[in-house]
Amino acid sequence: MTISLLSALVLPFALQSAVPDNGPEKPASLDDLSIEEATGPRCGIAFAIMQGWQEAGDARGQSAPDLKQANAREFFLTAMVRLIDRYSLERSDVVRIVENEKTRHRADDFADVGVMMPACLALLEASKAQGG
Repeated sequence: MTISLLSALVLPFALQSAVPDNGPEKPASLDDLSIEEATGPRCGIAFAIMQGWQEAGDARGQSAPDLKQANAREFFLTAMVRLIDRYSLERSDVVRIVENEKTRHRADDFADVGVMMPACLALLEASKAQGG
């Protein structure tokens, strides 16, 4: 009887630890994240858009320093890897998140990219000072 009672008390804990932990729910967009989690990826995507303009000779890219020399691509990759690791994202999840963000920027004719740039550049510089 004692063993059965002990088993009955321990069984829920044993079953709880046997259930795999899938981690936090995958975000559909950066809007699903806290501001702390979304800021790096948002800035990384804004850098990618701005750098694309710079490489294409688009006048909208002239408002920022040369993002290729500033290592903005590495910032983008680091921010996205953190997101991938945190939420166990697949390639398709990352593509969806980036496309959702680009759609958000397209909706205001990319005006937010220019507005975000000063704060994002400050974040880029701070990340360099911290070593990545």
